Amino acid sequence: MGAAVDAVTGPVRQTAAMRHRLTVLLAALLLVVLAACGADDTAEERSAAAPSTTESDADSTDPTDPGSSDEPVVREILSEHVDPPGVPGMTLSLVRYTIAPGAQLAPHVHPGIQMAFIESGTLSYTVESGTAVVRRATGTEEDVTGPSTTSIEAEESVVEVGDMVHFGANDTDAPIVILATLLTEDGAGLSVPVVGPTDPA
Repeated sequence: MGAAVDAVTGPVRQTAAMRHRLTVLLAALLLVVLAACGADDTAEERSAAAPSTTESDADSTDPTDPGSSDEPVVREILSEHVDPPGVPGMTLSLVRYTIAPGAQLAPHVHPGIQMAFIESGTLSYTVESGTAVVRRATGTEEDVTGPSTTSIEAEESVVEVGDMVHFGANDTDAPIVILATLLTEDGAGLSVPVVGPTDPA
């Protein structure tokens, strides 16, 4: 019986361990790329690439794009680098999202990958289609496959890749603050709204 259990749980543990190693590797890669970006830039280039104010663009297709700090979702681009070393055709971004109590984002996808860390608050997180990987504060990883809703607490993170349709909501009385690193296709925006049914055909 013990061998049968090991035969079933062994691959599960290996898959989770591989996913954890991949997440750590991606995070390390992003840190190396960020460090390399800063090493070659002049002070003027860094200032131009890292706006310190809330971004606002009426033509944006980003469902998290705010108009002002009174908006339900505020997106601040803390740093951005187009065509970082090793990934031409992509844009590397560091973003802070603040989601007001009662706010809900529209369903969307990221044209690349987003790694998001909940700095404070509790996010109600819905995957409509595809799979996200949530890393709990305990260090365990959990696949969230749509359609499904879960809560992501402070000190927890989520990895979202490609055409995985999802959205977040703040069902609490306190703001949620999220720090995110995105590696997205140049010119595609940080996220793209999804309209209509999202179930695979």
